[in-house]
Amino acid sequence: MKTNYAVLTDSTSDLSPELRERFGIDDYLRGVISTPEQENVECDLEARDDAYFDNFYKKLKANPKGYKTAALGLGPTKMRLRSWLEKGLDVLVVVISSALSGVYKIVMEASKELLKDFPERKILVLDSRRYSLGVGILAIKAAEHRKEGLSIEENYRLLEEERDCLHQMGPIDDLYYVASKGRISNAKAFFGTIFGIKPMGDFSSEGMVQPLGKVNGIEKTYKVIIEYMKKTIKNPENQIILMSQTLRRKEAEKAAELIRKEIRPREVIVSNIYPNTGINCGPGLYVAFYYGTKIVDLEYEKKVFEDIVKKL
Repeated sequence: MKTNYAVLTDSTSDLSPELRERFGIDDYLRGVISTPEQENVECDLEARDDAYFDNFYKKLKANPKGYKTAALGLGPTKMRLRSWLEKGLDVLVVVISSALSGVYKIVMEASKELLKDFPERKILVLDSRRYSLGVGILAIKAAEHRKEGLSIEENYRLLEEERDCLHQMGPIDDLYYVASKGRISNAKAFFGTIFGIKPMGDFSSEGMVQPLGKVNGIEKTYKVIIEYMKKTIKNPENQIILMSQTLRRKEAEKAAELIRKEIRPREVIVSNIYPNTGINCGPGLYVAFYYGTKIVDLEYEKKVFEDIVKKL
């Protein structure tokens, strides 16, 4: 059968049970969280209410150095993948950017070892070069392509092309979290330490989060999000735009409503960021993920952002 393969992602994708079921994501690889109580907890993407997320981010804000994340070890990763191979299925896995995490390396090593026992099977691992629902969107795309009848190889090649066209736009309150975890240069962290200043950025082609500049005040961020998307999005009418948020639910919902009104995509979904991702980006984030112009060196995106800010 041409489409006889499973589509997996990892716990940094922030895909809730509802989203995984709706779009046909078969499974996900778990990460591990180290808590202030020095407990190692497997990170899941199970059903949680808004209060759970809000309480977690309040705790993280009060103790930002108390939480750490790690990829699940080689052994447990092999067990997860093996369960699908034993069902006679090939596996396509979409994981967090290798520039941000070691998940890709671990899954590649696990795949190499497993294929010695299952030489007739295939495991293809896509480095998303994205995080959060950026990983999630690509996993959703993988499931959609499978439904359309693409082989696992065709699916992987198309995802590679689509990955380079996947943008993010939105503000974050404090770059301390991403800077302290090596997600961006520490030199950029000052943007988020001045009250009212909101750093905003997009993805680099290497899979890092690249600040494009800063905006003074929340109200101006809505204008920047919309205008930036207008200049960089393609075929919005065919897209489901996903928006991640941490302790910014009201702002995310307002941005989503403006996107619905002015960008007119097929749908906008606002979703919480689970702890496995949230520890590394911190509270105070709301960002939209969408497909648009191909990202090469961010020169075009920088120019777009600067022109928008000049007109505010």
